Amino acid sequence: MFKAVLFDLDGTLIQSTEVILETYQLMIDTYFEGKRLTDEEFTNFLGSTLIDSFSKFTNDEKLIQEVIDAYRNETKRRLATELKTYPNAKEVVLWLKKKKVKVGIVTSKSRAVAEENLRTVGLDDLFDLMIAFEDVTQHKPNPEGLLKAMDMLGFSKEEVVYIGDHENDIIAAKKAGIMSCGVTYSNRFEQVIKENPTFVIDELLNVKDMI
Repeated sequence: MFKAVLFDLDGTLIQSTEVILETYQLMIDTYFEGKRLTDEEFTNFLGSTLIDSFSKFTNDEKLIQEVIDAYRNETKRRLATELKTYPNAKEVVLWLKKKKVKVGIVTSKSRAVAEENLRTVGLDDLFDLMIAFEDVTQHKPNPEGLLKAMDMLGFSKEEVVYIGDHENDIIAAKKAGIMSCGVTYSNRFEQVIKENPTFVIDELLNVKDMI
């Protein structure tokens, strides 16, 4: 059915969510006097860029960069030993490649960090393309990253699906005119399902049923 499957990274392929949210809370406690957030505001960090997230607390660009650097250092330290994929991630990617389906990643993470994460979990050198933070000027839910991936792939919109764990992933896919797929193990599944993704899967193995 599909000639290409594009994945979000955090919370979709790799189990980084817990570390990300715990480090986010640490940054809030350390730099912003433990500012209180609703659950909605807190988990929305998972689908936002670091600049957008920390700009909500201050307009001081120097402080924002300091917090981003501290956040990246802490997550890098923890993910080096704690990071793992969601079950069967590598099996699914290899199966797709065997079926001659192109596989790619569209993420709001920087390329260097995303590539390091993939090396840590043994998924490096498996993807046909990656669109990262620095590859676009507008980030999800803007469809720029997905549209850029589409241009690289050269397939029709009906031949590509994007799989993600945040409602921004689903919105971006819709705006790009491609199929979307949400995952039930998302921390924001309630918000994801409200966007009416084309497909919903309980685990990555279910991707095989879509091809």
